[in-house]
Amino acid sequence: MNCKGLKVLIALLSVLTVFGPGVATNSMAADTIRLGFVADISGIGATFYKSQKAAIDLFIEETNAAGGILGKKLELVVRDAQLKPDIGATVARELILSEKCDFLIGPTSSAVALAITKVANEFKKIVIFHTSNAEALTTTDFQPYMFQVVPNTGIEGRGMAVTLAQNPKNKFGYIGFDYAYGHDQYNAFSKKMAELKPDAKILETVWVKVAETNFSSYIPTLMAKNPDVIFASLWGAGLSTFIKQAKPYDLFKKATFSSLFDLDFLRVTGKDMPEGLVGYARSPFYAIDTPQMKDFIKKYHDKFKEWPADWAIMAYDGLIALSEAMKKAESPDSEKVVKVLGGLKFKSLRGDRYIRAEDHMANVGIYVGTTAKDPTYPDFLIMKDVKEVPAEKVWLSVEEIQKLREKK
Repeated sequence: MNCKGLKVLIALLSVLTVFGPGVATNSMAADTIRLGFVADISGIGATFYKSQKAAIDLFIEETNAAGGILGKKLELVVRDAQLKPDIGATVARELILSEKCDFLIGPTSSAVALAITKVANEFKKIVIFHTSNAEALTTTDFQPYMFQVVPNTGIEGRGMAVTLAQNPKNKFGYIGFDYAYGHDQYNAFSKKMAELKPDAKILETVWVKVAETNFSSYIPTLMAKNPDVIFASLWGAGLSTFIKQAKPYDLFKKATFSSLFDLDFLRVTGKDMPEGLVGYARSPFYAIDTPQMKDFIKKYHDKFKEWPADWAIMAYDGLIALSEAMKKAESPDSEKVVKVLGGLKFKSLRGDRYIRAEDHMANVGIYVGTTAKDPTYPDFLIMKDVKEVPAEKVWLSVEEIQKLREKK
């Protein structure tokens, strides 16, 4: 090769070195839809993350095997928010700016969600909330790129007020985690209870820090005024610990106790869980009888050798809604998809659902039942006689939402 030819070759190699990787990346990006999962992996969020991630992986695997969405394959990028709002906001920006994610999903913590929703709005990227459920996300902190497929704190608080107001007793107690989830739920519960049962009195309100593991000082305070009914905004390992520590005080013999009895909590608590407690779940697989749920349970159990937790079901439902909206919009662009998601009707694992256009809240209610043993599940209790409290019965009206927004 002569000198001139060598110079040409070197020039060509230089061009490929500079532009080659970029061209390949852009080409790959054009063929994929990237989902940025802001997850709460650390600490008490670990159990939630495990089931969320399993369901998301299953959805992506099935979707890609069927040709993807609009001919594009789904990709997942995960970051840990560590249950901290500032870290959640930082990794959300990273997922959008550095990882070029088309959509955001997650997290577990409502406090983290309230931080993430601002980032999603700033960059006009849709975020699907499938576990974190602060009602403020749909009211005072509402922004048009957020969507919720989990019953929010207001739906849960008012739903349990409707349930517990049927108890003939009037003396109530409350204990909850001291952050957005607990306060929102308590406010909704107490206001609805006052409306339904004016003679009811909440005699004691106890707030504990998130991730508390020692309830020995709180339990006597909660029981001191002899409440007949105790409602708790506790969850996960914290609730399981509370149950185990409260048993020696005979709390469950002296009062009706109620809280969120999701599958992961029931599994962790195992045979320490008392029978006969009235509680609620967001998506109990064993109580929802739809063809979609039956099919999902089989696929999930076959793949992971365990039953799907509420968090898995809601994460899967969130991706059903998002994928249907992309297909209807014929695009993965948030600006186009957002116009379809508000008001979307879709077939979820929980049955036919829709997303209300005014607040982007799916019409998902809570499932109320009583803890009991079942031979099918020998290692943990489930809820029996489960009934759904529909979202339409307890969510805020559009007029109420507008007033809250105007007030802010």
